[in-house]
Amino acid sequence: MARTNEDDGTANEPTSSRRAVLGLAAGTGLSAIAGCLNSTGGDGDGTTTQGDDLADKIVLQMEGGTMLDALESEAFGAFEEEFGTSVEVSLRSSQQSGYAKIQAGQAEVDFASVPPFTLYNGTKDDVWEPIDPDEVPNYESNVLDPLKNPVFDPGDSIHGIPHAYGTVGMAYNNNELDDPTSWSACWDSAYDGHVAPEGFGFIRVFTTALEMGMDPNDIGADSSYEEAIEKIWDRVAEQQELVVTNWTSGDEQARLFASKDAWVGEAWGNVIYGAVQDGNDHLSYTIPEEGAYGYTQNHALVKGISDKKRRTVLEFINFLLRDEILQPVTEKLGLPPSTSVTSEEIENLYDYDPQGGEGLKFPDVEYINEHNDEWSQRWESVRGN
Repeated sequence: MARTNEDDGTANEPTSSRRAVLGLAAGTGLSAIAGCLNSTGGDGDGTTTQGDDLADKIVLQMEGGTMLDALESEAFGAFEEEFGTSVEVSLRSSQQSGYAKIQAGQAEVDFASVPPFTLYNGTKDDVWEPIDPDEVPNYESNVLDPLKNPVFDPGDSIHGIPHAYGTVGMAYNNNELDDPTSWSACWDSAYDGHVAPEGFGFIRVFTTALEMGMDPNDIGADSSYEEAIEKIWDRVAEQQELVVTNWTSGDEQARLFASKDAWVGEAWGNVIYGAVQDGNDHLSYTIPEEGAYGYTQNHALVKGISDKKRRTVLEFINFLLRDEILQPVTEKLGLPPSTSVTSEEIENLYDYDPQGGEGLKFPDVEYINEHNDEWSQRWESVRGN
């Protein structure tokens, strides 16, 4: 499987990173049995199109790291063996740079791996090709209902097909906290100097609204926006009195919680799961009873690709949503699948929602974009006090 670096066009050797950022900003081999796979989805749905109807190769834009490792080892080879199409990867240095190249028509790619904000922005900018659900039978039959037609995919059409989901939940030191269930633990004075929130304004608003019983996508619904947002910032300021660090990256949060400087705070479930696998047994993770920020990992088609490329990309997406493909992919990825396929390993993942996605609160990107400048400026003021 070929990888190309988008920045300079050079080929890259495979790399591995447990803590690759998989959303905001976060198994067993299957290739050996690829020839034995049938053409149906996990519950019998799906079709196979082969031969002249499919392209010889398709190109996926994404970052490297754990997600790429999982797809390479558990999906790409199996797809090529069954369908005769290779999946090549164009590596981007960041979501922002990759999206900018697609938007400018400078990326020779057919589809992209995108989180909620990029999916929303590309839909509004008319960068992603609409997808008819009938074109991806395993979307209708296998994908969890709360993950279909999310608020961050605007309009009546579908522009992204999810294959995994994650959360911004609560990490805690289980030697210091006894199974907390509420976000209020992040405001408990008993943990003064050991609280570690995520350091972005919109996340401070989002989680604080959840803790206060508000809808983070409709602040002030029961009063007024101005009154409610002031209450949120007052609550954020209270929390800042207890904070050790407001972290802003996956590596930083992992170091904070692993070092035991942070006892409680927001975290990405897959990062804390990786830290525990690395031997940090003092760490635990939960989705609080008020809910947690949720996101999906999606594939979106670049607008303007040929009909043959389109058919082939959709065939790959449908293939990825088969139970026997998605299970090992997500087990290696460390994020739960977008479908109901499960295993003991999946159910032990920290992001796993036993409610089938009902415990997740997805961001209304339009609402966040509307207020983000205001929130960012206010956050800098509150954090600086």
